Amino acid sequence: MINRIRSFFKSRFLAFGVALAMLPVLLWLSLRMDGQLIEARIWVEHTYKVLYQIERMHNHLELVETARRGSVITGEEQYLRVSYAAELHFREDLSMLTQLTADNPVQQQNLKAIAPVAEQLIKVARKNIEPGKVDSKQLMQDMATAKNLIDRTRELTNDMRAEEERLLLIRTAADKYRLYDLRLLLIGMLSGFLALLLAGFFGMRREINQRKGIEAGLVKSQSLNELALKNLSLMGEMTSLLQACSDTVESLEVIGQFAVRLVNVDSGTLYLFHESRNQIEAKTSWGATSKSELIFQPDDCWALRRGKIHILDHVHQFLTCKHLHDAENISSLCVPIVAQGNVLGILHLENHSEHGINEAQVGLASNLASQIALALASIKLRDTLRNLSVRDPLTGLFNRRYMEESLQREISNAERKNRSLGLAMIDLDHFKRFNDTFGHDAGDFLMREVSKLFMQNSRGGDIACRFGGEEFVMIYPEANAEIVMNLAEKLRQDIYALQLQHFGHALGQVTASFGLAFYPEDGDTTETLLRAADIALYAAKAAGRNRIELAEPAEIKSARKSSTAAAES
Repeated sequence: MINRIRSFFKSRFLAFGVALAMLPVLLWLSLRMDGQLIEARIWVEHTYKVLYQIERMHNHLELVETARRGSVITGEEQYLRVSYAAELHFREDLSMLTQLTADNPVQQQNLKAIAPVAEQLIKVARKNIEPGKVDSKQLMQDMATAKNLIDRTRELTNDMRAEEERLLLIRTAADKYRLYDLRLLLIGMLSGFLALLLAGFFGMRREINQRKGIEAGLVKSQSLNELALKNLSLMGEMTSLLQACSDTVESLEVIGQFAVRLVNVDSGTLYLFHESRNQIEAKTSWGATSKSELIFQPDDCWALRRGKIHILDHVHQFLTCKHLHDAENISSLCVPIVAQGNVLGILHLENHSEHGINEAQVGLASNLASQIALALASIKLRDTLRNLSVRDPLTGLFNRRYMEESLQREISNAERKNRSLGLAMIDLDHFKRFNDTFGHDAGDFLMREVSKLFMQNSRGGDIACRFGGEEFVMIYPEANAEIVMNLAEKLRQDIYALQLQHFGHALGQVTASFGLAFYPEDGDTTETLLRAADIALYAAKAAGRNRIELAEPAEIKSARKSSTAAAES
């Protein structure tokens, strides 16, 4: 007994000694972290200084030509002084960048490439410097040459910016990892230091408390183990069934049945993203009626915004997700379903009673979401292989099948929300003659360039599709006639403004004709709406092309037919 007591106190003194010996190491680690932070800050400041000088140098070089041009055009001498001053500042900037990037061979090479281009630009800028001796033809040639030189310097300065940003990323990552290792080591040493102190001061009390809690702990542990074994068994059975599912519908049925048994909540819903990634929709639910919308935008959920679990309880009412309605007396939990870095949807749970979401339910929901993510990712991979033809391979736009599915979905949404829907059918004018004149390669090039305009002129929820041949379809969800007309007119003008060259040959003027139709005025189904837009498109073609025509509402068409029939009788 005496030997045990002596050994106990000896171990406490040993803990104190080791703790004191760790103090110098902790101090050294702190100083080392400070040095790493200072070094990282210096590198960041140097990089931003180089980026600033690059931007300054390019701006001064452009000012040399623009100020000289202003002097020639206006005859005012002040522009000429600005041009000389910009030239002087450019040379100072070039010298400063040479010094700042002396240790970077890539940047030195870029500066060597910029110098002759800049000198040539300055040489061009010195031509026609007297207003009375301006040769307009030579001036236009010089302006074109200057523009090409400025474009070249812009490419080189962009290369320099990219190089500096690359170096900044490399240095930041390296510093991050070094600081992370030092931080872990410091935290470990500090934790050990505190642990030893606590062991020295409270060791005896801890042992007494541990002895008292052994029996209670064993009972609690046994109950938790039984519950954990039950949940593991259910999770394993669910995983086995999910692996055997052939499609998403079967997997959703399995998930709904097991979720009720795994997570004891009042209501649960599994949401998945649409293919377009612009909406998220309820796929299966269990329990009481959910207070969450069946379909909503990804930004309406805090869990999707933050990429982590979001809990709503009576304390955090101000963090209510937008997809919840009448959320005053409920507690909810949103868990992102993530597989291989891709967010597939969310698992949404609710308790409608006064009890909130406890930690056990959060843990089970997190594990359930992980299993769902693995199963859905596997099924999604198989579905992806079966549906590789979602986009048109030439233009990158959605293909006709996806367009029809999307239009049907958007019509359903518009009907449910009592919103309008716009549809534009576009056809490139004289495309066959264009192919016959310039060849099919040029025709494909034109299709790709026009498709870029469709994507650039699309809003977040708009759907751009290739209908077939040289025909395209634009779907404008929740857009009235005025919005659609403005978007279509902007697109028509952009197509008309295209100045394309293919292998050095100008392709001439390109125009397009538009036919617009709207839900529900011109049709309430996919077929009727497409037919109305197609008729409007042919009307635009017949009226001279390069124009926009609206579909006639159904009641006007009916009245016109009735009047025609009456006149004939």
